Amino acid sequence: MSENVPSPAQANEQAAPASSPIPEGADIAPYRLENPLEVGAVLRQLASRGDFITVYFNEGQRFLLSRVLEVDIKGRTFCFDWGGQEATNRALLQSGRKLFVAMPDGVKVQFSVNDVSQQDFEGKPAFMSPFPADLIKLQRREFFRLETPLGKPYKASFTLPDGSRHAINLHDLSLGGVGLSASAKDGVLIDLGQTLPQVQMDLGSGGVLVADLEVRSKRAYHTNLGEQFHIGCRFVNLSRAAEANLQRLMAQLERERKALTG
Repeated sequence: MSENVPSPAQANEQAAPASSPIPEGADIAPYRLENPLEVGAVLRQLASRGDFITVYFNEGQRFLLSRVLEVDIKGRTFCFDWGGQEATNRALLQSGRKLFVAMPDGVKVQFSVNDVSQQDFEGKPAFMSPFPADLIKLQRREFFRLETPLGKPYKASFTLPDGSRHAINLHDLSLGGVGLSASAKDGVLIDLGQTLPQVQMDLGSGGVLVADLEVRSKRAYHTNLGEQFHIGCRFVNLSRAAEANLQRLMAQLERERKALTG
C-alpha cells in the first residue's frame, strides 16, 4: 500500500462499520453483475480510489475494515489489506462466507466469497481471493426511501383475491417501491411473495399512481395502537412517465422536509 494512504491496519476493527449490507428483501436482481470483466472493473475501481471496504464474517457477527490492493483481471483474483489485529485476521481466514460492502460515491457495492488465503503484497501480509461469482452495484438513488407526510397520509388501495377491498397507509416511497403501514387485521392478509395487482396509490399533490406491487418483506412491530406491520413492496410494472412523476414528488417532499428541519 502506498505510504501516503493510511492503512486500515491502524483502524480499530471494533468501531462501527463504514458500510452496512443491503437489507433483506431488497430487489437487487437488476443490479447484479456476473461477467468477470465487469466484476474486475468494479474491483479495480475500488483499488484505484482506495475506498474502504467492510468485510463481514462469522455470519455478520465480526467485521474487518480493509481496502482492495490489487486486481488480476486475467487470473480473476484480487488482493485486500491485512487488518491491524492478528486474531481478527486469523478468524477471517478460518471463517466461511465473507461479505464485502463498500460505498464509493454513494453507490453501494456488495459481494461475497468463501475462499480467502494469505499472501505477501509489497513485502507485507495481505489476503487473496478468487473473484466473486457475482457482484451487486446498487445506485443509492434507487433505494433512497423518503417517509410520506404524517398529517395527511398517502393511501394505497387494492383488491385481494377474495374480492375484499383494502386501503393502507403508505409509510415511505422510493423509485424502486413503497413501504406500507398495515394494521394487524390487514397485515395478516398479505403474504410474502404475493403480487398486489393494480394498486392505486394516492400521492396527494403528486396525483394517483397505479402499479402492481410485489411484497418483498413483512415485519411486525408494536405501537400504542397495538400490533402493526411494515410491508415492503417493489414496483413490478412502473412506467417511465410514472417514475418521472414519482421522482418529482420525492424531490418536492425532500425540499419541504429540509425547509421544516432547517
